[in-house]
Amino acid sequence: MPPIAVALDVDEFQGKSMVPWFSYRVSMPRRPMPGLADEARRAQTPRLVLRPFVAADLDAFHELRSRPETQRHSLTRGRASRDREESRARLDALLADDGQRHWYVGAFLAATGELVGEAGLPDCVTLARSGWPEAEVLLKPEHWRQGYGAEIVRGWLDSWWALPREIRRHQLFPLSTGWIEPGEELVDGVGFGWEDTNEPAAAFFPEVLGRRTDAVYAEGFFEELDQRDGREQQVLRWRFIITNNPHGLEEYRVADTPEEAEESE
Repeated sequence: MPPIAVALDVDEFQGKSMVPWFSYRVSMPRRPMPGLADEARRAQTPRLVLRPFVAADLDAFHELRSRPETQRHSLTRGRASRDREESRARLDALLADDGQRHWYVGAFLAATGELVGEAGLPDCVTLARSGWPEAEVLLKPEHWRQGYGAEIVRGWLDSWWALPREIRRHQLFPLSTGWIEPGEELVDGVGFGWEDTNEPAAAFFPEVLGRRTDAVYAEGFFEELDQRDGREQQVLRWRFIITNNPHGLEEYRVADTPEEAEESE
């Protein structure tokens, strides 16, 4: 099937976001997810080590979070940290609850240990826009256009898709499921979004995510009132791609007993 095409201006997006979301049976990671110390959260690429942040990373974390050229592209923040204490609070949030609210990593050069970027799902729980988790990839400017971004995306996505999954009921924004009827099964996806004015991202994400012929589940744009700190109530157009789980659904099926059906609710 061709990708779902979505194009919503701010009034359409606000109006359609208020309609009831539909319930589907979706392949989703089993809960609880592996903790921050679990090897499942680590990945190695040719030049990078991708791993969760630890408390000892504060200095490097603050240096990264202080870079406005990078941080203004964050889906959730939209600006650099104001000071070290704000960075400490952000790092503490990533360490809380053994990471059960996120699947997020730092990208460290394997050769030197330098922190060059961060990536992943900052929120695996709220999923407020579409019901699909939304990922971000942020890289220091001095490491742009050297292939690191592609390594980060592929390495991190491989770790996410490798998580044990089960098919359970999940609420989704109807326009993000296209031809799939409520109550039916579908494979899970991850959304990648960027501001309409971010031309490097517009070239990067389709190239990196479109290498599999079946990789793109939906794409397009939507407009919303920006809720990030310092940009409140400005109309922002987001471009996005939702890429799907390459493993399909079959390996996640279990015997459809009443007990298992009740547990998956």
